Amino acid sequence: MIDYAYGAWVTVAILIAFAWTFLLALLRPRTRVEWRSLGMTQAFFVALFVEMFGFPLTIYVLSSLLGTTLSFGHVQGHLLGDILDAATGLGPAFGWIVVMGASTVLILAGTMLVARAWKVLYAARGGLVMHGPYAYVRHPQYLGLMVVVVGFLVQWPTLITLAMAPFLFWAYSRLARKEEQELRQRFPTAYEGYGQKVPRLLPLRRGNPVPIVNEGGRA
Repeated sequence: MIDYAYGAWVTVAILIAFAWTFLLALLRPRTRVEWRSLGMTQAFFVALFVEMFGFPLTIYVLSSLLGTTLSFGHVQGHLLGDILDAATGLGPAFGWIVVMGASTVLILAGTMLVARAWKVLYAARGGLVMHGPYAYVRHPQYLGLMVVVVGFLVQWPTLITLAMAPFLFWAYSRLARKEEQELRQRFPTAYEGYGQKVPRLLPLRRGNPVPIVNEGGRA
């Protein structure tokens, strides 16, 4: 018999509090736009954790629309795992292993990218950073957050989070462009050359910018 895996509201509250603390320490919002982006990110994780451990709204809705009954167990309740099980016939455990493996790799990779970018940025002490992760993309922290979001969508897709994700990505892309405007004003020559060599978010090309430090700025 499959145990009902929801209604764990204490777990939901702990995860939401952890996500808020992590995001606040990472992003350190200053402007209204930055606070708005932080709020959208936190709203994504609230919706995610509520459905992951609290109330499985997506499973109820899909069960009604499909005229079937989806599992309320955590192993069998991974929707992408169910799709893999149906496509391969290898069982729910196989689908769970693939989904958890892929999502874990994405979440860890995104978190490590964010941590590495923050470390380089902090070490520069306000200098214009163009080395480390910043040699590949101009906003590695935002890219890392997006990768983390994709990882959670692979692990536990819901109707609400799938709808929210494009707006979240748009918000951080908009925030990245706003930060670039400020940096171009402070470092007109250096940042212009850097922007021509290094892509904004997707590492599709790589230049070889020369690091500039001790000039006061934020990248």
